[in-house]
Amino acid sequence: MRLNRTTVGALAVSATLLVSGGAAFAASGDGSRGAARCEERLAKAADKRGVSAEQLQATIEARLLARIDAAEKAGRISNERAAKLRERAAEATACGARKQVKARLAHGGMLKAATVFLGLDRAQLRQQLPGNSLVGLAEQQGKSAAALRAAMVAPAKARLAKAVADGKVTQARADKAAERLDKLADRLASKVFSPR
Repeated sequence: MRLNRTTVGALAVSATLLVSGGAAFAASGDGSRGAARCEERLAKAADKRGVSAEQLQATIEARLLARIDAAEKAGRISNERAAKLRERAAEATACGARKQVKARLAHGGMLKAATVFLGLDRAQLRQQLPGNSLVGLAEQQGKSAAALRAAMVAPAKARLAKAVADGKVTQARADKAAERLDKLADRLASKVFSPR
């Protein structure tokens, strides 16, 4: 399949919206304001390509579905996984990725902090997690679950404190974010990861 400029442009726009745009909106706390900004960016990207925002969204969805079909046909993903991905692609919008990006960033940062706290590298953590939880690994090392959870949220809370000090975020908003981080850390630390 040969890619033309429109195809490459659509793929670039979708990647930009989902990665940089999603991360930027994840940083903004007001969901309606973030959604409005995302819609504006989507409209600008569509205008640059001479199509409507709806057409651009349809093109992005069609490309995603084509990639899912190709992966399923090549045997890289199962039929069940392909069905779930098709369902998510049909329900998703380019501006709907905000919460997913935010959650992935938080999970990644917490897992990295837990890895450091446990004194493991990524490969060792991957090897030891199946059939276990982060709390279980910490207890095996004689470390407390509370200390693990505190270590998991410490980097994010430090960034929140800096944002408050710099005037970028209000204290009330930082406190709400910290509460959500604590809940996420509790769930992630207690989650028993499925065996391979």
